[in-house]
Amino acid sequence: MKTIKYFQTVDHSIRYENNIKKSLFIALIKEIESDLEAKSFIKSVQQQFPDATHHCWAYRLGSGKIEIAQYSDGGEPPNSAGPPILQAIKQEQVSNVIALVVRYFGGIKLGKSGLIKAYRDTARMGLQLAGKKNKLPMQELVMEGIEYNSLGTILQSIESKSGKIEDIQYGEKVNVSALLPAVEQEWFKKLFNNLTRGKASLKVGEIKWITV
Repeated sequence: MKTIKYFQTVDHSIRYENNIKKSLFIALIKEIESDLEAKSFIKSVQQQFPDATHHCWAYRLGSGKIEIAQYSDGGEPPNSAGPPILQAIKQEQVSNVIALVVRYFGGIKLGKSGLIKAYRDTARMGLQLAGKKNKLPMQELVMEGIEYNSLGTILQSIESKSGKIEDIQYGEKVNVSALLPAVEQEWFKKLFNNLTRGKASLKVGEIKWITV
């Protein structure tokens, strides 16, 4: 089963404030490309709002088979903050994004259902204000030892699938670095092995997220 060829993420970072029964909810939305970047953002927000009652968050990376989703209730009752924020991300159909909602408690308890609605609605409004753009997951490929008689077909095959040739090194044989939509990776591996008869090497690198 193939993943979608592209997905949506937020267009820009945003801060949105929402007052609910004297509690202040602050949504901070940011595009991310890795778990490390998400954790760094969480830490920076905790330092920015050290006196907040709660720091609750969710983030989503990739799509389809390469999707990662994480969340935290930040000290609120279980499943009353993190999952609703993640739900907002999914409802807005965006990925490669973190939504962190800071809460300053105002003295009036909202109850679990009230908390769920407050966190979901605050995150969703922030996500909507952040706008959207399309991203394409591109797989890094490094090919070594290609014979000249199969080079043209390999390059044309990559370009026919919206891939990008990044570097070509000519010598006795040819080495090629390229980016290919991640969804086409298995198709290309078979094609490459058939064309080179297993005499050239194909190494898969990192995923890069390209705006389209």
